[in-house]
Amino acid sequence: MANFRAHLTGGALVAGTAAFASYGEGLSSSAETQALFAIGTAASLLPDIDADDSKPARGVFNLAGLVGGFLVAFALAEHIGLIEQVIVWLAVAGLIAFPVRWAFAKLTVHRGIWHSLLMAVAVALAVTVAADTLLGLAPLAAWLAGGFVLLGYLTHLLLDEIASVDLLDRRVKRSFGTALKPLSLRAWPWSLALIGLTVVLAGLTPNPEPVLAAIERFGVAADPLLAYWPRW
Repeated sequence: MANFRAHLTGGALVAGTAAFASYGEGLSSSAETQALFAIGTAASLLPDIDADDSKPARGVFNLAGLVGGFLVAFALAEHIGLIEQVIVWLAVAGLIAFPVRWAFAKLTVHRGIWHSLLMAVAVALAVTVAADTLLGLAPLAAWLAGGFVLLGYLTHLLLDEIASVDLLDRRVKRSFGTALKPLSLRAWPWSLALIGLTVVLAGLTPNPEPVLAAIERFGVAADPLLAYWPRW
């Protein structure tokens, strides 16, 4: 598989190129373009959170702990004092960074369900829905956020798959086919649940018309997709 530096570099290059294109086409503002670059780069490390004690896993859970703890403490700001807020913040951050990460590591297998195209789509849709409902972003901005997550995620999977082929020795490593797969058959119950979740998330996404309009700029007929897009 590709190492951490390769994933970070590859993710940054792909996300940066896509961010420049988004800005050049007038799809994102200057601030949004920088945010999209950061989102795409971060997403290129996301599939490795199922690797026990990997740098991406530690980074994701540490960041999630800090952000989650702050949000919980902030929600209690009217009921507790400053010292209590800091204690709640650190407690939640520690809970997510250690026990939750430990439990996640025990329940997941590296190169399992997180290394699949299905998970890439599910995570991208989840980010799109969160950007729309929780952050209140405009539909196009929400879809761009999810799109850059998908782009970064796929970049990671593709780099892992490329690393499985040794061109110099003309051989294919045993890991070939374990990264860029539609879904995980070994964890088929989880894959079935993820399919259902993906359908639900697709129905909760914001109006896709701005995205389809952007796609049609390149001469691709995207309107027919609206007829098949689920809405709840």
